[in-house]
Amino acid sequence: MDALLYKPIYLTVVGLLSALAGLNLMSTSGNTLSAGDKRNGNLIVPLILCTIFVFWIGNRPSSWIFGDSNLYAHIYENFAETAEANIHWGAEWFWALLITVCHRSGLDVHVFFTIVAAGYTYSALWAVKKINPSSPYISMLFVAGSLMFFAFSTNGLRNGLACHMVLLAMAFLMDDKRIIAIIIALLAFGTHRSVILPIAATVAAITCIRKPQIAIYIWIGSIFCSLLFGNIFTNFVMSLGFDERMSQYASGELGHDDKFSATGFRWDFLLYSAAPVFLIWYVTIKKNLRDGWFNVISITYLLANAFWVLIIRTEYTNRFAYLSWFLYPIVVSYPLLNMKVWENQNLVAGQVLIAYVSFSIIMITFFWG
Repeated sequence: MDALLYKPIYLTVVGLLSALAGLNLMSTSGNTLSAGDKRNGNLIVPLILCTIFVFWIGNRPSSWIFGDSNLYAHIYENFAETAEANIHWGAEWFWALLITVCHRSGLDVHVFFTIVAAGYTYSALWAVKKINPSSPYISMLFVAGSLMFFAFSTNGLRNGLACHMVLLAMAFLMDDKRIIAIIIALLAFGTHRSVILPIAATVAAITCIRKPQIAIYIWIGSIFCSLLFGNIFTNFVMSLGFDERMSQYASGELGHDDKFSATGFRWDFLLYSAAPVFLIWYVTIKKNLRDGWFNVISITYLLANAFWVLIIRTEYTNRFAYLSWFLYPIVVSYPLLNMKVWENQNLVAGQVLIAYVSFSIIMITFFWG
């Protein structure tokens, strides 16, 4: 299949499925979503759709359309000549181990991409099944219809895989399965070290910052700090030397030409990030509703996004933003599927799903794609 067709086909399918699901929710009045059986959500349909996506995206052709895929394919196919051939336990060891095992097993690069796509997709599905157990299909549509889901399955695939592993670790942590959560978090860190940010934010959410309103104040404060002292924070991140690739993005050394390379204070990205903040405020402060899981998800999003706001002027700012944006669909879907917030919740959920996915399609097609 022509590489140029991949994104339009994906957007069309996700758009149609979301429209049908949204219209079905809007036609069933009441609050069956928020009052549904928390154990018996149908997993068959989302599992089939995710499996189709995994094999389809894993066997994508080599093309500039898919961004970093060409780089990862080159590393894999020239494995013996690259630094990836040596596993450094202080670096991204799990990613190097994955390449090592797949390459030495004689697997084709497309099989490798399929395995990565499986980790990326199934970890998200597993997580939403635990977080939104009564409606995994609707929840997965929110995830698949997110602004960055397709991009991080083909372009920033290592970052995407690590972030979804963190999401799964969060789901186990909130389910009081801490040992499993820690193991998955360590694997995520071994895949892409930048995920230390959402991991640290999650730890803060369950230990010291327990109220979403405090995290909202931190997020608002980060905007003023970024406007006044933005370059200082960017230079500080570069000086840490924690992640070489992160420092290269911050300094502009990776001089690719795409729609995310523009620097300066990205008001468009900030407005996009503000929508979940408004929802968190509405649910936790305006409606005064309490939910332990929603608190952890919300605070993690707010803290991770606040860090990104501080360094918003960097090139490829979407790479930093994704460290919070991977939680975007979870923040939006959780109160719709688990908390009684609105009078006719099914109607609201259907409207939000259609609007959410439609907005993503418009932005990907005309602006940020």
